[in-house]
Amino acid sequence: MSTKPKDPKQVKKIWVAMSTPFQANFFAPLIKELEGEYQFLVTARDHDGIQSILKSKGIDYVTTGKHGGRRLENKLEAYAQTIQQMIPLVEKEKPDLLLTERWPEAVRVAFGMNVPSWALFYDEREKHVNQMVFPLANKIFIPRFYTFQELYHQGVTDLDKVVWFNGFHTGYLKDTKIDTENPFKKAGIDNPVVFVRPEPEFASFFPDRLPILEKSVELVAKNSAATVAVLPRTEEQRRHYTAMKGIHVLDSSMQDSPVAHADVALGAAETMLMEAFTLGKPAVSAIYWEPSKPVLELHRYIPHSIDPVQIAKYVDTYLDKGEQKLFSDKASLIVKNMDNPVKLIIDEIRGIYETPREEATLRRRSKMEIRIDIIQASSLRPLRTTHIMKAANISYNELKTIIDDLERRGLISTEATLGGKYYQATSDGLKVLQEYKLFKQRLFT
Repeated sequence: MSTKPKDPKQVKKIWVAMSTPFQANFFAPLIKELEGEYQFLVTARDHDGIQSILKSKGIDYVTTGKHGGRRLENKLEAYAQTIQQMIPLVEKEKPDLLLTERWPEAVRVAFGMNVPSWALFYDEREKHVNQMVFPLANKIFIPRFYTFQELYHQGVTDLDKVVWFNGFHTGYLKDTKIDTENPFKKAGIDNPVVFVRPEPEFASFFPDRLPILEKSVELVAKNSAATVAVLPRTEEQRRHYTAMKGIHVLDSSMQDSPVAHADVALGAAETMLMEAFTLGKPAVSAIYWEPSKPVLELHRYIPHSIDPVQIAKYVDTYLDKGEQKLFSDKASLIVKNMDNPVKLIIDEIRGIYETPREEATLRRRSKMEIRIDIIQASSLRPLRTTHIMKAANISYNELKTIIDDLERRGLISTEATLGGKYYQATSDGLKVLQEYKLFKQRLFT
């Protein structure tokens, strides 16, 4: 007979379940910040160098499960084996809360053993995985560019579970100081370096492989003075790139961050490209399959092509120091208006122990605050008036007057399309938004 899940206020031990390298990097700062306040059980799947990342960060972990590969039968077998390994471990450790991206095995075990689970949503393509995870999760952290209608078909049916955040899931790198050793220098590679991360060939949404990235890499290696460094995901990729001339193949167990120290990031690895953008590094996308919504957002800010010649030209452009600075300055303005989802999760965890706060007294916003809310609403992507009205909590008549004024001042730009008029904050608008946030922080934080 099932019993009621533990009261979140009793949380003392947190189980963090990681199944991809991204999750190891994502949850590491959370563990480091909270390890003096909470106990941790960290489990990691044996896949794609997760363990080496955790070792480099000094995080103790238990290996549970492995990737099932491409075949569905093997995936099912790995699923069952992973659950069998997790059950006695969770029974022994008795965690009070599970944090994971969306590892179905971990969420299913947590649900069956009455452990509340918090998950992260950022990819609508793996619908079958999402529908296994999110109906069972107790809290879900989701980028604001998803609509509730889109989420509903992915298993997110209760908005009370949702914690929204602005920007990409890689916002955990926002304001990060790069203090890791340069892996390229350690390998005897001098700048400039083009860092390449190949396709996620085991992902369920991945189609048949096309040689777009390989041809692009060959052109870059042949025609530029940069060193091309490739970090393969699989042994097959390693053999393929090792056979290519002028390519430096990195050790998959490397412990330092290649993206942070590269001059240009190139590849078909979605999260890597978002990490590069968040860090202000020029990035060029060679993604040739159906993109997720975050990838579509990313392609608004970085060049994307499936033509190897054009991809090589983009890379060559960004090897120029002046172009690198222009890219970094533009990316910085956009990233400053994103949220750090890890900090949001930390705040939510610490909120478990806080006494309920009194609800803030409703008050009228100042004219300045209303304008700031409108700029904030349109800071990450173009929006129609109906969306801005909802995000900024303002009527149409009031919005129309203000947004016309913001456009005259060069803080909002407009674009007329067949689908209607769209509004987006300009570079000057983003600067005003950032100055306002700094001003408010200095006065009140």
